[in-house]
Amino acid sequence: RARLRNLQVAGQAGARQVFHAPASGVVLEKEAIEGGRFMPGEALFRIADLSKVWIIADVYEQDLARVQVGQSAQVTLEAYPGRAFAARVDYLYPTLDAATRSTRVRLELDNPEGLLRPGMFAQIALAAGDATPRVAVPSSAIIDDGERRVVLIALGEGRFKPQPVKLGQRGRDVVEVLDGVAAGDRVVVSANFLIDSESQLKAALSNLVEPDAGDQPQASPTRYEAQGTFDALDAEGGSVTMTHGEIPALQWPAMTMDFKIADPALVKSIAPGSPVRFVFEAGEPGEYIITGIEPVAGTAPAPSAGGHGGH
Repeated sequence: RARLRNLQVAGQAGARQVFHAPASGVVLEKEAIEGGRFMPGEALFRIADLSKVWIIADVYEQDLARVQVGQSAQVTLEAYPGRAFAARVDYLYPTLDAATRSTRVRLELDNPEGLLRPGMFAQIALAAGDATPRVAVPSSAIIDDGERRVVLIALGEGRFKPQPVKLGQRGRDVVEVLDGVAAGDRVVVSANFLIDSESQLKAALSNLVEPDAGDQPQASPTRYEAQGTFDALDAEGGSVTMTHGEIPALQWPAMTMDFKIADPALVKSIAPGSPVRFVFEAGEPGEYIITGIEPVAGTAPAPSAGGHGGH
């Protein structure tokens, strides 16, 4: 106003006029150019104070009950690996995204070094609940067959125990286990054990060895008998390809699959395509070994079925 009064008194503008920004900050956008004209209300610069910044995070619906205004959080960014920034929840948006089933949450944090910049991507870890230690397993360790949730506990010496579990809260890559496993138990994750069909799952869970009470000797491996067609021998790999009929004991449908063979000489005199009767037993997890095989004269080959991964 003082400058306007001086301008009215002088009757003409000076060569330069100084305009002070209403707040300190960083120039994000510059609309003013030398020699240009501007009108009242027109934005010349867009300025932001980046000494404090906001982060907008998405929180899933099932986790909303554990998020409150004022709650502390840790922020990590790919731009600064190994470094965490302290933040707090400033505001919870009142609406839910129906497509993602999540709600936006605004966090505020100090930015004294100016390291945090608009548009950066961040990961948020909210301090939810108490600090009581909890048992958790990797999400990929959970096997869900539709009726129960199971993890495979490693017992050593190639033995595994299928253990039903009761699950609790979920984190980014882990799941809380309320009952079924204890701290220190070794569980199998997907990188080490792959079950790619329902029939394999049922067979695996029924054949995994559980520990016997006391020092009782281990039972002999279960043996299975089947009929089918001998298709091919892989002498170097120590395996044979068989097309067999249904095997009710393992809940297997008719299929073509690979078996290990105890001795390749067992099929030395059997031509590919011959109907056979064979005996096999479980070996390592997911592996089945033929221990006996003989031709069956006058028997039609087992019906062909969809391919099946090797055991």
